[in-house]
Amino acid sequence: MAVATAETTQADWVSTMLFDRGYLARIRGEGIKVYLAIIEAADGHSDRSVTISLNRLMERTGLSCPAVLDGLGRLEALGLVVSTTRQRGKVKTYYIPGPSEGPAG
Repeated sequence: MAVATAETTQADWVSTMLFDRGYLARIRGEGIKVYLAIIEAADGHSDRSVTISLNRLMERTGLSCPAVLDGLGRLEALGLVVSTTRQRGKVKTYYIPGPSEGPAG
């Protein structure tokens, strides 16, 4: 009998979101790198907010500014991240929802 640990639970929710809910096929381009960088910034936990700068996302992913912004836009459209800071030029805070009933339209 396997014992559930915090690490197992973290991996399970990522697997659920990407594979079971079909989001991996829906994330376009380099968005997966951006998503994984945001998950890493949240220590692998869902259902929490994380504050991360655009420069930090660029460093962690190796992507250009336009590529990161495109990835963020797609992730927000899918409901995988929610920007909770709207001020231009400010470090952004993103909320990472956990698994819910299914992929966003």
